[in-house]
Amino acid sequence: MNDLAPSHTAPVEWGEIEEPRVPQRLYALKDRDTFIVADSHGDIAGAADGLFHDDTRILSRWELTIGDRSPTLLSGAISQDNVYFTSHGLNRAIPVPAGPMGPPGVVHIERKRFLWDERLYERIRITSYNPDTIGLPLVFRFAADFRDMFEVRGARRRLRGRLAAPELSDRSVTCRYEGLDGVARQSLLVFSEPPAKLLEDEADFQISLATDECRELYIEVGTGAAEAPGRDRFRAAAARARFAMRNRRRQGARLTTNGRLFNAWIDKSRADLALLATPMKTGPYPYAGIPWFSTAFGRDGIITAWQILW
Repeated sequence: MNDLAPSHTAPVEWGEIEEPRVPQRLYALKDRDTFIVADSHGDIAGAADGLFHDDTRILSRWELTIGDRSPTLLSGAISQDNVYFTSHGLNRAIPVPAGPMGPPGVVHIERKRFLWDERLYERIRITSYNPDTIGLPLVFRFAADFRDMFEVRGARRRLRGRLAAPELSDRSVTCRYEGLDGVARQSLLVFSEPPAKLLEDEADFQISLATDECRELYIEVGTGAAEAPGRDRFRAAAARARFAMRNRRRQGARLTTNGRLFNAWIDKSRADLALLATPMKTGPYPYAGIPWFSTAFGRDGIITAWQILW
């Protein structure tokens, strides 16, 4: 970050050294047969990442920018119980219409998400520490390509189904696809408040923040219709997701030692197994892995069951 010093003859302008965005570590969350894989920012770029349901990618792009620039990443992590993903970032220089650039590093952006009932819940919390009121051009870019897992892994299909044009309302976008198997699939993205501009692949918000003001925006993505997203729905679903995960972690034997670090490693391993455990008619089954093998494999399930049988 390169701050240009003010002079007596020109207003303050803020400039930055461009940083190439390199691939970040990928983070995964899962609920039943729905899982999401995204980078440290919380973004989905459409490579091997995405939001998947029943081995079909229902969200192939999901990127948040301030204007046309990604926030500066502070941290991105999965919670110890594998329920939440949280990313923290700061704004880069903010483009101001017909004026100088706004100062970088004065707006904190927190992205928090989880999966529950095969649905993505996300909260964007924005806090301004600028001494003056600031305008924030918040932009979401999204897409749903409905590619199956084999296509995402690199397989090429000679024929594909029919992808319909997205349908827009004041605060939602519905994408539909009819596969060659005749099955109709859809992906519904809903915002808690109407964007200033909503297109087939982009939603623009113009947010004004006073000093120390905090704003929250809620988004939900799933295959079925839902009520308008909001704080109450987010908190209620989060509580259910944590309760369900806690119950899965309590199944089976427990091992404790007098080693704090070893206990933390064991606890994380139990949480990872609980994340992979998927309810089936015959009981919970440990899926093989995310993202490529998020399904039942006989060999992997038998080995896992054998190793934790006691």
